[in-house]
Amino acid sequence: MNSKTYHQTIKETSKKLNTHFGDFCQQYPQYAFLKNDYVKKNVHLNGIQFQAGFISGPDSNWEQYVEVAIIIELVMIWAYKTKWILDRKQDVWESEKVVMETVLQHDLVLSCINDLFGQCLKKDLKHIDKIRSLVDELMGKLSYGFWLEREKLNVNFSTLEEINAKWQENYIERNTSLNLVYDYTPLIGFSLSCGNFDIIENYVFEVPGNLRFSNASQLISDFGDFGQNIDKVSKASQDIFSDIKNGVVTFPVHSLIEEKIIQKALTNPKETKSSSWQKKVLGLIAEREINKEAIKIAAQSFDAHRNFFQTHLEEPNPMLMRVFGMLINNKYFDQKIVFQESPVLRNRVVLCDVRGKEKGTQDKLRAHREGKLHKAFSIFIYNEQGQHLIQKRADGKMHSAGLWSNSCSSHSVSGEKLIVTAQRRLQEELGIESKLQKKFSFTYKFETGNGLIENEYATVLLGKFGGEVLANVAEVQETKWISIEELIDNIVEKPDDYCEGLKIILQRMGYKLSKKVIKTIKVDFAE
Repeated sequence: MNSKTYHQTIKETSKKLNTHFGDFCQQYPQYAFLKNDYVKKNVHLNGIQFQAGFISGPDSNWEQYVEVAIIIELVMIWAYKTKWILDRKQDVWESEKVVMETVLQHDLVLSCINDLFGQCLKKDLKHIDKIRSLVDELMGKLSYGFWLEREKLNVNFSTLEEINAKWQENYIERNTSLNLVYDYTPLIGFSLSCGNFDIIENYVFEVPGNLRFSNASQLISDFGDFGQNIDKVSKASQDIFSDIKNGVVTFPVHSLIEEKIIQKALTNPKETKSSSWQKKVLGLIAEREINKEAIKIAAQSFDAHRNFFQTHLEEPNPMLMRVFGMLINNKYFDQKIVFQESPVLRNRVVLCDVRGKEKGTQDKLRAHREGKLHKAFSIFIYNEQGQHLIQKRADGKMHSAGLWSNSCSSHSVSGEKLIVTAQRRLQEELGIESKLQKKFSFTYKFETGNGLIENEYATVLLGKFGGEVLANVAEVQETKWISIEELIDNIVEKPDDYCEGLKIILQRMGYKLSKKVIKTIKVDFAE
């Protein structure tokens, strides 16, 4: 599923949720205030999670349970109102009247959830008693999470020494309690689709707390609280440095806990209002590269969920992992770190149709064993003299080991722009930085000779480079510059010394190579 299709789907889903809840509130006008809170959101993450989990099961009609998707998100709205009251959020606590209204609205959310369950019973939907018990569990965990944050992570209620003693344990438990909704929602959707709720127990047993979506996403959120200098599109309603102002020791605070500037701000919130304080703290975050630890956990969490869903779901819908992609495609982090820390991403290929439209991902080895069409790219680097850079592939390569190939070839990564992936791979293999230009895309298929089939929608990229090549010995045995004429002569003379893919691309470029030289099963010029 490409980005355009995904974003179109979530907009359509969110519109359906807004329409349905709007109609519900017309029947129950006492929830008009809640309708305003709900429908102003362009994207309903919990609703998208529910849909993605549901359609990963045997039943695709998720809309029959639309009330459940709304109920789950109302649980989070109830939590937000709880937090606003506890944190003394400025626009809530500006007057006693607003405080009373907020408390009343907070309690009315529970009434609304109950009436939505009533709608489910009227429709005679299955498993509603089970859903009600799960919602009770979610709300109980949320309450416990707020208590943990106040009593175990807040310097206004515990000493810094007490907090540090069990910080990691309490921080993870706080996160997984406050955000259990995000862990359970896709699982609830899938369970309703297949009529079996065992997957929720499997998730709790198999995915450790530190790698759950609830923990990783909260860690990202806590990191994002550190100012508009990090979050360039910060909403006006966001409380900048809200956690540290309230004395809460979150991930970024704990990472700098030895700094006097942090310790002072925890007990004197006015410190955070100083622009010099903010600048210094943001400088410390950059200097210590705190984001690397954050994205390491987020990438590992993404991998854990990828493995879990591949294991327990017969055919996970591509939309499911696109939702979890927020862990590794986040505006707060350097994307280079993501792919260094996510081995699962590096060992999956993007499946596609003959036009290059994404159809999900699959383990790289499995895709090559089954001959599945997938997206790839081949880079041709040339110098000022017009010579082409070719490489001899390392002996440890999955196929075509020890053979000469073009400058660099690899596979596309779901959710990342082709040029970004290609430039990173060029740097990793050859230490080269070059501005790449796309020339054409086409499909080809051939057997590699070791039980694998290369079936690729390949995009050919060209670039110039005139500096020193620094080959990664784990990827490349040898490199050399060679004229195209000499390269063609060498291939004709010793075709078995060269990769099949290189020969196919050269033929596509217009160079004549005989059938004895190329052993391709199929070539289709897509562009």
